[in-house]
Amino acid sequence: MSFLTVALAILGFGTLMLAPVLLALAVSNGRQHRWVRRHAVTPCAALRPGARLPQRLAVYGQTVPGRDGLVTAPLSGAEAVWFRTTVCAIDDVGDPGLTRTAVLWEQSAGDPFGVADNTGTVAVSAEILQASTYNPRLSVLAQTRLPVAHAGPTPVRTVVDEETTSHRRNGRWLQQVVDRGLVPADAARRVERVRVMEQIVPAGVALHVIGKPAVLDSGVAALTLPSTGRYLVQSREPTETERELAGDRTYGMGCALWTGLVGVAALAAIWAIGLMTGR
Repeated sequence: MSFLTVALAILGFGTLMLAPVLLALAVSNGRQHRWVRRHAVTPCAALRPGARLPQRLAVYGQTVPGRDGLVTAPLSGAEAVWFRTTVCAIDDVGDPGLTRTAVLWEQSAGDPFGVADNTGTVAVSAEILQASTYNPRLSVLAQTRLPVAHAGPTPVRTVVDEETTSHRRNGRWLQQVVDRGLVPADAARRVERVRVMEQIVPAGVALHVIGKPAVLDSGVAALTLPSTGRYLVQSREPTETERELAGDRTYGMGCALWTGLVGVAALAAIWAIGLMTGR
């Protein structure tokens, strides 16, 4: 068997195996596009205590403070509608890539924050942001659960992200936490590294949310993270998300078609070579 035949065989079988994967991704994008279109944006004022709660509700507006008002992140000093600051000790365990994480100190505020349009304000649970925030308490399964159109922009901004690996000198942000007496002074000497993370949701950020309406323990009706099924959190207009998903579907279909044609052509070329060499 010649080198050309082997190369064509690898190309043919490889592309024919890839084509169904690309097709499945395109079909998935198509389903997500239809799901987003099916959940038309509702006025924010529509969700209120006592109102009938549907399975999913879509809103679009600007991020605004909740009942806590504007909150101030403790390290960066940034004002926001929500923040979470986490200090974690991280150790490598077992196989490369596996780690054990322990939370040394954590603080958050502003949950639930609000999304407002010209009709009013709807509360949004910060839990719905879990795919775009750092939370070492999440299970592996929860960490892999992504919202629809997850590659798009989110309202979360990371204002502090520092890892201290030296056992002799703390990083700038870790030293601040130590100076305040929030973690032990020798925190970085006991583990492989210490990570300090602070994330916020600023006020005035455009936000499109499709979540599950529920009444929180505080009695506030809010959009929350559904226990199962699709949800969406995007910092862009709903029509833009629809266009993106529709474009991904069309592009994926085209890639699947051309990949399949290349595979068929490669196998046809092998068959033709075999006929010629057999004469």
